[in-house]
Amino acid sequence: MTSVNLTTHVSGLASGMDTEKIVSDMMKVNRIPLDKLNQAKTINSWKTDAYREINTKIASFRDAMQDLRLEGTFSNSQKVTSSDPSIDVSMNGTSTLMNFTISNATLYEPSIPASVSFGANMGKGSDAINKGNASIAFTLNGKNFNTTIDNNTTYNQVIDQINSFCKDNKLNVIANNVGGSLVFTNTIGGVNPIKITGTSQNALDIFNIQDGQTDTGFPLGINYYNGNDARDGSVTINNTVIKITSNTFTYDGVRINLKQNIASNVSINVTADTDKVFDKIKTFVDQYNNLIKDLNDKISETKNRDYPPLTDDQKKDMKDADITLWENKAKSGLLANDPTIRQFLTQVRTSMSEAIQGTGINASFNTLQDIGITTSSNYKDNGKLTLDETKLKAALTSNLSDVQKLFATKFDTGNASDTTVTSSEKYKNSGFGVRIYDRIADTLSQLKVIAGAPGTVSINSNLAKEVTSLNDRIAKTQDRLSTQEQSLWAKFNAMESALQKLNSQSSWLTQQLGQ
Repeated sequence: MTSVNLTTHVSGLASGMDTEKIVSDMMKVNRIPLDKLNQAKTINSWKTDAYREINTKIASFRDAMQDLRLEGTFSNSQKVTSSDPSIDVSMNGTSTLMNFTISNATLYEPSIPASVSFGANMGKGSDAINKGNASIAFTLNGKNFNTTIDNNTTYNQVIDQINSFCKDNKLNVIANNVGGSLVFTNTIGGVNPIKITGTSQNALDIFNIQDGQTDTGFPLGINYYNGNDARDGSVTINNTVIKITSNTFTYDGVRINLKQNIASNVSINVTADTDKVFDKIKTFVDQYNNLIKDLNDKISETKNRDYPPLTDDQKKDMKDADITLWENKAKSGLLANDPTIRQFLTQVRTSMSEAIQGTGINASFNTLQDIGITTSSNYKDNGKLTLDETKLKAALTSNLSDVQKLFATKFDTGNASDTTVTSSEKYKNSGFGVRIYDRIADTLSQLKVIAGAPGTVSINSNLAKEVTSLNDRIAKTQDRLSTQEQSLWAKFNAMESALQKLNSQSSWLTQQLGQ
């Protein structure tokens, strides 16, 4: 009988049993603890993602409302108007003046360079001149230019040579093909003449270059300009004459753009831009309502205990769509009744409901309700805010400074480390913007301890430490299962070896009896 090496896992050659299946079935029971550890690791990963998603949403809310804790959001929001459309005005900072008068303005005139156009003779600059061999020469501002062309030379190539010549000789002149005309322009502006002498016949015939200079004249038909130097402008503001070197300038945080000379009085008025403040407060209300809905939905989800994470073996027999549906149910309730989220919702709601105290706070404007922000009376809204836009706009128009204090008041306890979360005194005397920002910062810090910051690899968060422990237990369990499996195979291999010997003896006896 053929000998079989039973150290390899060859299933049942001697016994006829499906040893592979028997060992596999026996190990399935043994692998249940490993499956549970891997499922716990999957839940850990899902929880990490869920906490980080909450972190991102709360941080987005912080970004949307953080300006409300700053006094400048209210005091620096300004808009400006002009009584004359010939003066455009806009804010370019913060103005200390609520109004000022421009009584006279003369526009600044920038310098204009000298230039001369020799007429439209060149056609397309890329066209070949096609005049045979010719020499083109002229003297530009005392420097002699001379080049030789042939039938393949283009107009643009000659212009490039002229510009190289001007650069090498530091002539501050540039040549261009403008609609078929050769144009020389001074590059430094102002009254700096362009002078041409000694023009050759070919320069005249091909480019229409003619002798002359911009300050004394060129022949009839040649367009030229001698240029002019810049002329400072001036503007009189509140009876003070100010020299200007640009028709757009800034005065006391107001950008002024002069369109024309003016002689009459023009009033410039700066007022508080309550529309911007209103938009920020409305955004705060909208973003808060979105946030608390998302958070309440998360902590109210039902935990589907009949849908644990799938094992790899289970996934092998399922379609991708079915796996997704299963995992969506398995992820439900991961943060159900989470204490950190629930505490945040409770404390941020309290922070917005309790009146602001302290010196300088108007008793008529010490709650959000006083400016039209109230909590929904429907318990199903879970503390959703409602906004009376008319009341808020009226408060911003008539009591902007009080609204500023309502949100941005900061109380100093004398301890730099105090926040409205750690100090009840600071809490009572601080504005709503400060209170909520501090509460957000504290919650984000707690979420970081739990699951790490979004977009980072955390090793010190609670869930990261938990997964480290799980990985260690998984490794030990895998080693134990490997030992168990090898032990089973050793036993079955021993059985197969014994059966092989028995079969060999039986075969020998049969042969002997058959003789």
